[in-house]
Amino acid sequence: MKLPDCIWYVSGFRQPWEADVISNLAEALKKRGVLLQVYSKGGTARLNVEDAMSWNSLTFFERMKAVLFGGKLWHLWGDAPIWWGLVRLRARTVHTSLEATPRWRGHPTRLFKEQAGEGENRILPTFESKAKWTDFSHSLPEDEQNEAVLIPNWNEDADTGKDISEAWTSLLAEAADGRFKRSHVLVVDGTPSSALQAAFMTMRGIPVVARDAPLIREVLGSGGYVTAPPAPEYRSEWKKALEIAASDAGRSISATARRFLKENYGVAAAAESLENLYGSVGRNKQ
Repeated sequence: MKLPDCIWYVSGFRQPWEADVISNLAEALKKRGVLLQVYSKGGTARLNVEDAMSWNSLTFFERMKAVLFGGKLWHLWGDAPIWWGLVRLRARTVHTSLEATPRWRGHPTRLFKEQAGEGENRILPTFESKAKWTDFSHSLPEDEQNEAVLIPNWNEDADTGKDISEAWTSLLAEAADGRFKRSHVLVVDGTPSSALQAAFMTMRGIPVVARDAPLIREVLGSGGYVTAPPAPEYRSEWKKALEIAASDAGRSISATARRFLKENYGVAAAAESLENLYGSVGRNKQ
């Protein structure tokens, strides 16, 4: 299938693991011969994409040349810039968002089946490439590399976040035999961004404690994470969940999730989902 030449404009994806999804998909398409140029609204440090360019680094004339003449298909990742209407006058556009109720500025697409309603295509993410931000062995001080680490990303309420931290501290204090050394545990809620983070962390062997939410089940499978206590949360229940995740049982659960991710979110399948979408949206725009 011959695809139209594509331009990606990345804007509004705020976390490094969100940028990693975009980077993975871009490199997968490039390896399959798709002519693709990637622009980032700001810098390109978070995008691990060969030849990615900062939109802000371009001159006014370079920007106008791209907007008025570049690419027969544009893919917007995130929020639309003020000049997006000029692109839509002459080119087909695709829009991907993690927002709950986005204002679609192109063919609407989602990264999660759970979010994709009528008229919204799903793009398969992929989590197989190495992400620099997950290399904890190099980010921790030398005297702490063997210590247990809690990685909290719980934004639903401050009281539960406090319960999680205190339960972890209590768990380590009681583990005088050091059985949790080198353990890393990620705790997330059920938001789209945290689901993506959970998938990337799982691919790198980090057990996950998560709210039993549809998006988490979608990416990790029903048996791929330790279920967080239901509301109301109590510190003793959190301690039990964290203890399971930090133990051999948690590592086994993480291995189950990795198999699920590799089977359902491979690079080839992810690239094919984009190619099929572009072939449909860009038809007659060769």
